[in-house]
Amino acid sequence: MPRKSILAITLSHASVDMQTGSLAVLLPVLLSSLHLNYAAAAAIITANNLVIAVAQPLFGVLGDHKSFKWMVWVGCLLTGMAMVSVLWQPFYALVIVAVMASGIGSAMFHPEGLSRVRAISGNRVASSTSLFFSGGNLGFALGPILATSLLERLGKAGSLLMLVPTLLAVLLLWSQWRSIAGGEGRARAASPASRRPWLAAAGLVAFLMLLITLRSTVTTGLQTFIPLYFHHTGSLGREAAAFLVTLLAISGAVGTLTGGILADRYGRKLIMASTALIGLAALHLFLHSTGLVQMAAVSLAGAALSAAWPIIVVMIQEAMPGNVGLASGLSLGTAYGASGLGVALLGNLADAFGLGSVMQLLTLLPLGIFAMTLFVPEREAKPMPT
Repeated sequence: MPRKSILAITLSHASVDMQTGSLAVLLPVLLSSLHLNYAAAAAIITANNLVIAVAQPLFGVLGDHKSFKWMVWVGCLLTGMAMVSVLWQPFYALVIVAVMASGIGSAMFHPEGLSRVRAISGNRVASSTSLFFSGGNLGFALGPILATSLLERLGKAGSLLMLVPTLLAVLLLWSQWRSIAGGEGRARAASPASRRPWLAAAGLVAFLMLLITLRSTVTTGLQTFIPLYFHHTGSLGREAAAFLVTLLAISGAVGTLTGGILADRYGRKLIMASTALIGLAALHLFLHSTGLVQMAAVSLAGAALSAAWPIIVVMIQEAMPGNVGLASGLSLGTAYGASGLGVALLGNLADAFGLGSVMQLLTLLPLGIFAMTLFVPEREAKPMPT
């Protein structure tokens, strides 16, 4: 397994999601400079997310029918360049164009990047997929922090420095390109000559998509409503609540990294079920604690809820062996789409029943995840190399 190549793709994933994660931090600047209302500002996020959700499966299909390995580095570069240009657009319509272009870059990168990881991973696909997704989680966690720091110190000009991680990632990809692009033969050899149509496994794919939807709703719901909830109750200040969200994201990266490794060792169903129960207990403790215990609880919840993510993606890829790109695009597109729709639904529930009820619901949803994992088909765990 070419570790340097997988690490290069992982760090590139971090740079891509760092750009996407920084978009929310740019909204206050756009509100002031373009005199936007909140609905127009929210539409900027929606435009970016919808493009990513819709375009990823399309790029996945293209990658299945013809080799588009270049989409890894081109997508990475486009994501960063378009996002960095957002604050420099003179009109709202051009801001929308810029975030949509960044979304297209992200949609190009993710399915092809994930397919490249699978192609060069050998028999440790879950572990490598975990590493890939941990890079994305880390990028989402660091993006807002880096963008905020640059804007506070350098103003609008600081946004230009956000392009540095993108350029470094592209250079890193080029340095490992021979290995990254050379995995095609190994990927084809690993699949049987007579590939069964993925529609034959449509039931399993739909079930796993539902599992992704539920998981994404919980994690995105927590990221969205933790600041609102603690602001509403007055029990935590804005910075303290934001720190809890940061802990959730960083621990999610750790959980994503370890989930696939543990699944390779102990079996998928065991890890998926046990982490769902751990997440359930941790969220309950989080909502009924303060201080260090609360921080530890949200960190444990973030790690537990993210551990199953790479496992589910690998299972969808295995259910669609002749359409790995489409499988990757569907998995990631579902996650983005579910995040937006789930948060919108939770927002309506918060208006109707209050933020406390929404937080209670979010703490209970891992029980549904656990129940669903009981029906997940198991694959025998592989022994760890000695």
